Formats: sequence, C-alpha cells, structure tokens
Amino acid sequence: MSTEKAVRNRWIVVVGAIMIQLALGTIYSWGTLTVFISPYLGEIKEVTVFIFGIGLLTFAITMIFAGQLQQKYGPWKIAILGGVLMGGGVILSAFMTTFIGLFITYGILFGAGIGFGYVCPIASASKWFPDKKGFINGIAVAGFGAGSFIFNYLIKALVNPTGLETDQPNFESTISNNIPIMFIILGIIYLILIIGGAFTLSNPPEGWKPIGWVPPAPSEKSGISGLEFERNQTIKLPQFWMLWATFILSAISGLMVIGSYAAFAKTVDASDDFVYVIGTADFVLIGSLAALFNGLGRIIWGKLADIITYKKAMLMMFITQAILLFIYFTTNYNEIYFLSMTCAIYFCFGGNFSLFPTATSDLFGSKNLGPNYGMIFTAYGIAGFIGATMVNAFVSIFGSYLVLFIVMGLMSIGAAVIAYLTKPPKS
Repeated sequence: MSTEKAVRNRWIVVVGAIMIQLALGTIYSWGTLTVFISPYLGEIKEVTVFIFGIGLLTFAITMIFAGQLQQKYGPWKIAILGGVLMGGGVILSAFMTTFIGLFITYGILFGAGIGFGYVCPIASASKWFPDKKGFINGIAVAGFGAGSFIFNYLIKALVNPTGLETDQPNFESTISNNIPIMFIILGIIYLILIIGGAFTLSNPPEGWKPIGWVPPAPSEKSGISGLEFERNQTIKLPQFWMLWATFILSAISGLMVIGSYAAFAKTVDASDDFVYVIGTADFVLIGSLAALFNGLGRIIWGKLADIITYKKAMLMMFITQAILLFIYFTTNYNEIYFLSMTCAIYFCFGGNFSLFPTATSDLFGSKNLGPNYGMIFTAYGIAGFIGATMVNAFVSIFGSYLVLFIVMGLMSIGAAVIAYLTKPPKS
C-alpha cells in the first residue's frame, strides 16, 4: 500500500467509525425507553434505571479487555464481536418480560457490546490521523453523542405510534404488544450498522505518517510526552491516576444533569406554592436536541485541542461547565433558557469523549492508545453508574437540586485543578 493511497483512504475509517458509534450511542436513549419499559415490567423507574446503570458499568469494564484485544487481533474483528453482543442482546430482550431478564440482555450484554465496539474506531482512527487527533477523535465519537437523537424518535414511533399518554387506559396494552417488535427491529439495525462499519476499520502500516506531517516536539506546556508506554507501565504513573480522577469529576458533573434535568424541571417545592414552569416542556425534543449538542461538543472541543492543546481545551471546558452548573437553577424563567442551558451542559459533557483519548495519546503515546484508554475509561464506568442510579439519593442528601448543581460545579472546578497540575511523564 503506497503512502498516498493510505492517506486518500484513511477517511473511510472515519465513515465506519460514525456508523458504529451511531448504534452504540443509543445507550443514551434510555430516557425515552424507560417511559415504556417501566410499566411493561411493572417496575418503578427508580428500579429499572439499574438496567441503564449496569449497561454503563459493563461498557466501561469491557473496554479494559477490548483495548488489549483489538491491539492483538485487529480493530475490525473486535468491533464485529461488539456488534454481535449488542445486537444479539437487544434481540434477546424481545423475549424478556422481567427486570432480571432485561438486566442481563439490555444491561450486561448490551453494555458489553458497546464496550467491545467503542474503543476500536477510536484506536484505528487515531493511528490514521496523528495530525488531527482531537478533531478525528471528536468525529469518531460524535455519532455516539448524536445517535440517540435519531433513535429516540424511532423508539417512540415503534412503541407508541399513536402518541398515547401514560394515563390513558390502553397505554400499557399497546406498548406491551409493540415492545418485543421494537427490540427485534432495533437489534437488526444495530447489527447492520456495527458490522458494516467494522469492515472499514484497519491500522496503517508500521511507521506510516501523513505526507508532510512532522510530529510535535514533546513539551510540558503542550502536555505531550513523546514517549510510548504499555498498559502495565501506564497504570503505575501518577499522571494516569490524575487523568482518571479528572475524568470521574468531569463526567459525573454532566451525568448528574443528564440524569436529573427532566425531574428537576417538574419540581414542586415543599409548600406546593411553586411549580417549576418547565414542567410543560417537550422532553423528547429537549433530550434529542441536547444529544445533538453532545455530538457537536465532541467535534468542537476535539478540534480546539488540536489548535490550543488538549490541556488548555480541558481547562476551558471544565470551567465553562462549572459556570453553567452554578447558574443552572435559574433556568425556570422560560423553556428556551432551560433548553439552551441544558444543551450547553451536554455540549461540554460531550467534550470529555474527544479530549480524554487525545490526552491519553499525548501523555502515554498513540501506539497503545486502545489498551491505555480502556483503563482510563473505567473512570466513566464509575461516574456513569453513580450518575445514572444515584440522582434521587443525591438530591435527598443535599436537600435540593440547587445544592446538587453547586456541588457538581465544584467537582468541575476540581477537574480543572487536577488537569492544570498534570505534567507529561519524562521517562
């Protein structure tokens, strides 16, 4: 394969990455799905949310093995394995009518499929685009952020095509008939997208570089080490644990809003004198638009990292997120203000998924990005599980959403401080 041909064809990897991530990103469609799944199973949302929580946790744990396996066997084979697990898990969900059944199929199998599929396009695309790491990482995972925009409406159309309200007498019987068909259709679509995208993935020839590209010199200011670390070396470095802690603090801040904005918008105070005005908003529309901003944030923050370095982009993102969280409680003025602020928080949250793989590559080298980022990503598993399942507990502990959002803002400030203090390893 000539260098010129390799350069010309490298964009095919990006197309495949987007196809895969569109399917994987439907894990964020849980907010739409839970409206139907909870009555279908006869469980309250506070119970069924553990299906979502275990999916996120399994996703992150599986990434530990997926990063190493794609390094050994090639990204396309492991991506196909992810597609089979995810698509198969969703199809099997059609035959489950209990919480435990869906916990296994739509929680564990679904999450494991995402874990095997997620890291492959990131690792492959990063090797093909060392000159545009942040931007390509952003595009490669943008589909993950935007995937739920499409599938939120598809799920609603498949399960509740006539738009029945939850309190209408035939609501449960209608959705109970449609949910199994929905799972089968979704599972088939996921299989097609992921397996089709997997066949575009490959690694460039050893030592390949884009024509005219000169690797940037290592420096403390840019955060680039210029060194290559294997996974067992990386996890012994203090920089690894600092980056890991930063990911937890930043991700959990965004996830707490994602998990609570709809409930927060319907809040009634203790005296019942004040009903939060956003209670009339269309939450499927808000969730879908926010998903687009989640995807857009991955691209914009990633591109910014290429221009000003990942470290400066991280500091800007964490501080912006903190400010948004500190003032989020004021959004009861009107729906547009609430929508804008929610989308802005999603926009910052999305940046995590392009900035952290870029930081992992710059700090610990691009050769072992898959295995190293698989370890870093366990931070998101912890943040995801807590953010998905503990919102109500946190609100009860803090006494109000106001205090919750302030605490989350402070955690974002903490992420900025750790990121600022993280220097590239020297040996």
